[in-house]
Amino acid sequence: MNPKNIRLLLLITWEYFKRKKVWIIASFAGLLFFIFLQNQFHLLSDTKTIKIGLVGTYQEHDLPVEITKLLSQGLVEATESGQIKPLLTKGWETNNDATQFKFKLKDNLKWADNSSIKVSDINLVIPNTTVSYPNDQTVQFNLKESYSPLPSLLIKPIFKKGTILLGTGPYKVAKVEKSMVFITKMVLQPNTPKLPVIQMRFYPNEKVAVTGFNLGEVQVLIGPGSLDPFSSNPKVKVKTETDYSKIVTILFRTTDKLLSSRSLRQALSYQTPEIPGEEVANNPYPPKFWTYNKEAKKYLSNSKEAKEALERAKSSVSEDKLTSELILTSTPNLSEVGKAVVKAWKELGFDSKLRVESGIPQNFQALLITQSIPQDPDQYFLWHATQTKTNLTKYDSKRVDKDLEDGRKLIPGQERRTKYFDFQKSLLEDAPAVFLYFPKYKIVYLKKVESLLDEVLKQYN
Repeated sequence: MNPKNIRLLLLITWEYFKRKKVWIIASFAGLLFFIFLQNQFHLLSDTKTIKIGLVGTYQEHDLPVEITKLLSQGLVEATESGQIKPLLTKGWETNNDATQFKFKLKDNLKWADNSSIKVSDINLVIPNTTVSYPNDQTVQFNLKESYSPLPSLLIKPIFKKGTILLGTGPYKVAKVEKSMVFITKMVLQPNTPKLPVIQMRFYPNEKVAVTGFNLGEVQVLIGPGSLDPFSSNPKVKVKTETDYSKIVTILFRTTDKLLSSRSLRQALSYQTPEIPGEEVANNPYPPKFWTYNKEAKKYLSNSKEAKEALERAKSSVSEDKLTSELILTSTPNLSEVGKAVVKAWKELGFDSKLRVESGIPQNFQALLITQSIPQDPDQYFLWHATQTKTNLTKYDSKRVDKDLEDGRKLIPGQERRTKYFDFQKSLLEDAPAVFLYFPKYKIVYLKKVESLLDEVLKQYN
């Protein structure tokens, strides 16, 4: 190009800039601001991408089931009734005393990268168990003692050794971001174009998660404790269903000078109110569980029985103890439930007070917490007298101990069911705990991503 023409073009450009400089600078600043917002909040994200938030601090080895179930499957699975059935296996064989189990994989199983699955690729570590591999498709467990619930330990999704969570599910990990050792973001790539890409964000607490949702960092928030922050937002919808894998329970420290009385524990259990809007438990098992005993004792919201039990307690509990302070310790998310319980106990004449603590205290009188329900009816670690670290109530019953010991030695069937029926009957009569309700599982989401969310949720079934 002619130098004169270049100079002329530069002069024209400069003159144009001087006349329009305010507009040009503002446009450039606006572009930079939009780029910043896009990087932070992905305003123009792919319509096949869904952004999901979870509360909690996690590493690769302890990710919640909301993620691991999308990435892989277990060798077995549990039905709604608590029965264990094959999933990635054809089934299993066991000997008469439940000390040896042999599982055989289904034919032609593939990892998400299309490589063939060998049992030796899978981390199968179970305490006090020897694992061997007779061939590429078979794994054998040898135990020192009888343990019929062993198949239930293989429900957890499997992953290939030496990989970043490479499993058998509809998704695989595409990207992981961390702060120190904890995961802050994770991108899950679908194995089929029909499913959306999932951008996961992890928040340290619920307050920060709600803020992230309101700022548009995520479109879905899984498991919030309260729906109040979203009640006035017309763009938000909520999915709610009862979670039968967990149970809200009050544990009584049976060695406490006041709560050592069975009649007094029964009085408190009868007086404890049913919580409006929640599905009553009244049993350590869900009602559809194959070992659920509908004939076992029922408590909750029965002031007449509470008063009668309290009268029985007075024959063995001194007046000083009856008038002493009774502290119910609660986790923060259950504080409102705790207030209702304390109020009811006061109406029965107890000097009850609520204490809220974030963790499980070493010493407590009564403790209101949410517990996980084992996939198998075996609850040995929760109630057997020898389990000093996990039997938080310090409950000690020779009859219950024998039921639990026998139950884990028997192959599933009527005889094993009878043992757990008797376990429930004895446990509920002794009332070392009162089982309140099965909590609700909530998912808060923007209406515009409902179809994408439904596609993701279908993968859990």
